[in-house]
Order: sequence, then C-alpha cells, then structure tokens
Amino acid sequence: MKKQTIITIMLALVAFAGCKQETKEQEHVFVPIVNDTIDFVIEGTASEGADTIYLDERPYVDYKEYPVENGKFRIVARQPLHKFLQIEDGEDGWMVIIVDSMPARVVVDFRTNKVIEGSPLNKRFNHYRLMMDSIERKMEQHEEDEDRTIYDSLDQKYKDVEWKSVIENFDNVIPVYVLSLNGQFCMIPPERLAECMKEEYAFTHHPDMECVWKYYWAMQKRQPGQDYQDIELSDTTGTVHRLSEYVGHGKYVLLDFWASWCGPCIGSMPTMKEIHNTYADRGLQIIGISFDSERDKWLSAIKRHELPWLHLSDLKGLESVGSDAYGVRAIPETVLITPDGKIIATGLREEELKAKLAEIFNK
Repeated sequence: MKKQTIITIMLALVAFAGCKQETKEQEHVFVPIVNDTIDFVIEGTASEGADTIYLDERPYVDYKEYPVENGKFRIVARQPLHKFLQIEDGEDGWMVIIVDSMPARVVVDFRTNKVIEGSPLNKRFNHYRLMMDSIERKMEQHEEDEDRTIYDSLDQKYKDVEWKSVIENFDNVIPVYVLSLNGQFCMIPPERLAECMKEEYAFTHHPDMECVWKYYWAMQKRQPGQDYQDIELSDTTGTVHRLSEYVGHGKYVLLDFWASWCGPCIGSMPTMKEIHNTYADRGLQIIGISFDSERDKWLSAIKRHELPWLHLSDLKGLESVGSDAYGVRAIPETVLITPDGKIIATGLREEELKAKLAEIFNK
C-alpha cells in the first residue's frame, strides 16, 4: 500500500502545486463545510517489532509519535470531524482513518491493517483499502514481467476498485481521499470527474475538496466543442508566435502542457515522440507549452530528450498565459484542436491519446 500511495502522491504534487495559484475565475467561490473538532481515539495492536506509532494529522507533511507498550498503543487526537488521519508503525502497518463520531473511537490491528472496531464509515473505507492493498501486492510480483498482460490486468482491477470507492459513496466523505488526498482528480478522464462534482453530494463540501473544485472549474475552459483560445508565446529562440499561426491551416494541433521539472511529463515524452514520428507528415502539429520559469532548464530538457516539435513558453511557470487561457492547473495535460479551431479532446494521455489520433487519421 505504501509504495502505490507514494507514487500516486508524487504524480499529484504537480497538480497541487498548480492549485495553489490564485485563479482568475472570480465567479467561482469554494465554500467548505467546516466541522467541529472532537477527541478521536485510535487504539490497537502494532506490527511485531514496532515501538512507535506515527500519526500524520496533515497528510504527507509531518508526523507525531506515540509509544507502543507491550504491542499496544492508544492515541487521542483532537481533530475536525471527517478529517483523514494517516497512521503507521514503521514496520508493515499502514492505514488511513476517518475521524468519525459514531463512535469517536476506532480499534485497528496493524498486523493485518484491519479496522477491528469503529464506525460503519471507517469499516467501509478500510474494506476498499484492503482490496486495493491485496491487488497491489500481486502487482508487485509481476512488475518485472516482460509480458505486461498480467500486470496491466491487475492495474485495471486496482483502478476499478478505486473508482468504485468513489461512485458508491457520494453520500459520505470517502471520495475525498481518492479524488483529493490521493490526487486522482487530475488522473481520471474529465467526464468521470464531472460525474463527481455536484453540489448536492455530501463530500464535495469537505475542506480538502477546494483544490479539486479549482481544477474542475478551470477545466471548463478546455472542454470539447469549444473554440480554441489564441495566445502569444515565445519559442526557444525568443521569436514570438501566436497559436493562430498553426490552428486553422489544415492541420490538427496538439497542445502538450509540460515542464522540465515535471516527472510525469518527462515520462510521457517517448509516447509523444512516437506520435510525432507517426503523424507529423500526416497533418498533426505538436506544440509544447512549457510551464518552466528558468530558460536554461527548459532548453536543456528539450535538447536532452530530443524533442523535435515546436516549443513555446513565456517562462512564467504556473502563472503562464497558457495556464489561464486553457484552465490548466495540473500537468501533464493535452488539448487536441481540429483544423477548424474546435477543441476535440482534452486530458488524453499515452495509449488514450494514441487511440484517439489513430481514430482520426485512419478515417
């Protein structure tokens, strides 16, 4: 469980960094429901050999330590109702608990990572996490397989359970963990996110959903069917270009939002190079729009990874004009524009993007 979570968080950090900037969509204001704090008790059995329990009251930031005595521990944490608390014991024990008042106590066993006693909400949440943990352990056994069939099948099962934990719980706060704290709001297709973001759902007013709402509101600027936004940026030589130089001239245009410091962006470059080699002569213009702020690092990344398409940037980082015009609050991101200037697809990555282009160019 730890490994999968850490990887997901690393991917999500790119999005959270983007969500910290002030958005210009003043018509949208997030109003959270802030609950009262309660004394929440966590107690139970630690893994063999564990002598300390680590409690993270602000996920992925820092920890408080509590002693283990004779294999047992007890924590009293005053926290807002429905806050997510991450606890681990430095050995094999790791889980996330929801502060709940029915009852305001949970008993866990780190030897199995199970919630033994607690509210129905915590038991339900733990059920999903255990299913995903089981799938992930199987995935680890096949990470080195040359034939990725088994691994990919397990990966899909993992994603299916994760998505199930969202759509089955619109009436409680469980989706907050997947969408916000685990960063999946920027990893799932836009249409799936749209299914979740409805004011009447209980979880959407949780304080940790602010970043998701900002991303969702911004995403509306690049929805399929809308006209593209013309912007002005400089290329690697300092020459200023407008998107209108390329859109509306008989080619599909693929905007690839990225940055040299974005690990997932760099990881997607082999696929982008494959796409360029396949479709550049068949009517596709790729334009890289960088959210870099340091020119040397931007140019170095282009050279190091041998990226042959047009690259533009105003070197304003996440405050780039491209971010505002297309509502991009997380990278990597792609926007595909038709020859007549309509946005046809957004948020496509890797295989999804290849499949969409094959559908277009094989007609």
